[in-house]
Amino acid sequence: MNDLSGKRIAIIGAGLSGIAVARGLTQRGAAVTLMEKSRGFGGRCASKRWEVHVIDHGAQYFTMRDERFREAAVAACGDALVQLNKPVRDENGHELPDSGRWIHRDGNSRLARDLAKGLEVRTECQIKDAHSLLAEFDQVVSSAPWPQTAKLFGIEPVFDYLPCLAVVLAYHGEWIGRSRETYAFSMPGKALAWAACENHKPGRIAPGFTVLVAHLGEAFSREHLEKMPAEYPALVRSMVEEHWEIPADAFASAFGHRWRLARVASPLTVPTLPARMHFVGDAMRRSRVEDAWLTGHLFAQTTSFES
Repeated sequence: MNDLSGKRIAIIGAGLSGIAVARGLTQRGAAVTLMEKSRGFGGRCASKRWEVHVIDHGAQYFTMRDERFREAAVAACGDALVQLNKPVRDENGHELPDSGRWIHRDGNSRLARDLAKGLEVRTECQIKDAHSLLAEFDQVVSSAPWPQTAKLFGIEPVFDYLPCLAVVLAYHGEWIGRSRETYAFSMPGKALAWAACENHKPGRIAPGFTVLVAHLGEAFSREHLEKMPAEYPALVRSMVEEHWEIPADAFASAFGHRWRLARVASPLTVPTLPARMHFVGDAMRRSRVEDAWLTGHLFAQTTSFES
């Protein structure tokens, strides 16, 4: 790897891939600035303080199969990493294989925040044209989803993401229905593609409640994508309550969230980009937390920025 001392590099997006790029390039001597349009970190690795609970409404958990990611996560988060022990089941109740499902004790968005410690991050920084950054920086790396990156770079996207609607449902009563012995049900291809019980994440849910997170499948999400998120709970409550055997009269409250750019169906082949501009993100591998970080890590290790 060549030394990057003196190089000024802007990274758009403080998700896991952008943070991994920033860490790696900083270690090579570059002066790196992360630019994030939101107030927080993590992208789809998102958590929300809702009422009296802390909810992961984006990535539900993450794996640490690759030793490079495991080493970085453990170094950054320490004992805040918690392993989920109860099983994920298919629609028939059969237990699915488990290579280790992990969460951050304080919300999965804190994984990104901990990994970003020591980096220069400009939050609430909205970039409209990536070319404008070249007046201040030598190189620009975008880790925003590809359709957003293409717009920033001034080129045609020619690639799409799959949407996902998310619904969080709170019920009165602890461990009601089938929640105590099962962390989640995974049902790819179904309208209710994923439903998990947040009570399995220690310290997240207030006493006296059971909270479930539902992610809806591609077809269902596309059908209802343009509705207001406040309408989503009414569309899915009956599905969730039937599957988890939860009485409807235990319902307490709910909210919906639209992930318009949730994941990719297959990896993106990156087209030729404008000079001094680069793209890195989960679209280049798979839409998983670990893969997003590894994409950024490998980019930072191998890119020379000679042009």
